[in-house]
Amino acid sequence: MARPTRPVLPVSQTLISEVLQRVSNAKNKAEKVELLQKYKTQALTKVLLCNFAKNISFCFPDGKTPFTENDVPKGINHQKLVSEQRLLDKFIKKTMNGTTLYGCSGRPQPSIQQLKKESLWIQLLEALHPDEATLLDLVKDKKLTTRYKITKQNVIDAFPELGLQHDE
Repeated sequence: MARPTRPVLPVSQTLISEVLQRVSNAKNKAEKVELLQKYKTQALTKVLLCNFAKNISFCFPDGKTPFTENDVPKGINHQKLVSEQRLLDKFIKKTMNGTTLYGCSGRPQPSIQQLKKESLWIQLLEALHPDEATLLDLVKDKKLTTRYKITKQNVIDAFPELGLQHDE
């Protein structure tokens, strides 16, 4: 008897952690690339870019962030990374040509003090479903591949427009 296929959820209702788990469970590279493209959102590409781009890092120390997990079931009373992804720009810094730029503004100085950033980061993690909060904590340390079977090459093949193939 054939195994039933998983139903395709609307992109707006799918957690990024669910997408990455499906990609991780895919049997081959072509299937992984197809799933990434099927569930493409700004949140997914931003998470993958933050994890795999060498010039992007978070403004926080490595290690697990101490936060209280949101213990409600999936889909009930928690934020989704798909809608909260815009906040990630507040927490990242990019190194370009030897200069560190903060957030998406491209300023050489951070616009938010570090203590405020840490407070906002914890609030974000506590508002998200625990799976997505754990995912973000892994991305912060560039350790997404410790939980999900997805490679930089999978991301390059799915989203060449991110420019990861030129990442040095």
